[in-house]
Amino acid sequence: MKNIQNLNDIFDLNDVPEPGNLPSIPENLNNNKEEDQEDDYQLARQTMRKLLMKGESTLDELIELSKNSEHPRTYEVAGQFMKTMSDVSKDLLNLQKQVKDLKADEPQQKIGTQNNVVFAGSTAELFKALKQNKDNGNIIEQ
Repeated sequence: MKNIQNLNDIFDLNDVPEPGNLPSIPENLNNNKEEDQEDDYQLARQTMRKLLMKGESTLDELIELSKNSEHPRTYEVAGQFMKTMSDVSKDLLNLQKQVKDLKADEPQQKIGTQNNVVFAGSTAELFKALKQNKDNGNIIEQ
């Protein structure tokens, strides 16, 4: 405690709560798994796209620096950076595939009405029932 107070005095931190008095984190911030997956996907996608956008301008600067300096190390760094940029592009495409796979693993929509016709009886009883339906006009012959 003495060390913490000394640090608080050095950095002029008077209103810092004690470690035991920190506010608790709510347990149920967001329990919707689908929303979490969508949020994570959007964050990952935005991050990768920003990296690619910034990487393009950085790569242009690296190439210009390589041309001006004609130093082998700058060309090496530019080549490695190109490889990194292509890896991020591939990761962005893989992210799309992974999200598609996740959605395919989710249970499908509930099936509406499903009518299963089951006949429990002997073959003779089946033929008899079919003959009765034929006589009543319920069966259409081809």
